[in-house]
Amino acid sequence: MGNFKKYQVNNYSADYMYIEDIKWNIEGLKIDLQSEKLDSKVNLIFDHTVYLYLNTAEAYKPSCWIEKEDDYYPFYYSEESECINKLKKEVDYIEDDKIIHFIIIGVDNIIDVLTSDFPIINIQ
Repeated sequence: MGNFKKYQVNNYSADYMYIEDIKWNIEGLKIDLQSEKLDSKVNLIFDHTVYLYLNTAEAYKPSCWIEKEDDYYPFYYSEESECINKLKKEVDYIEDDKIIHFIIIGVDNIIDVLTSDFPIINIQ
């Protein structure tokens, strides 16, 4: 994962997550995840600036990164990444902005969000 760090979420019980829904609403970019085994849902709301997000359907990626089931964790972030550097090169007026590259690792998807702040996280 290079220079990405785990984003610690209080009350999160480690379990593989499925991406259920991604949508924009008046609150911001909302991403809903469903636990694979546990009966829990996690909702992330990016309510500050979202520069872009990518939803990549690549089920093989997490299995390449994760050797043991206990090693799985879905939330990572970095303030330095190739994706941030590329965006800043292509869009001049954001070259001095603080951008966070937030990654959500689901069972069948990887979601990258370039944003100005961390999401609000609700666990149900």
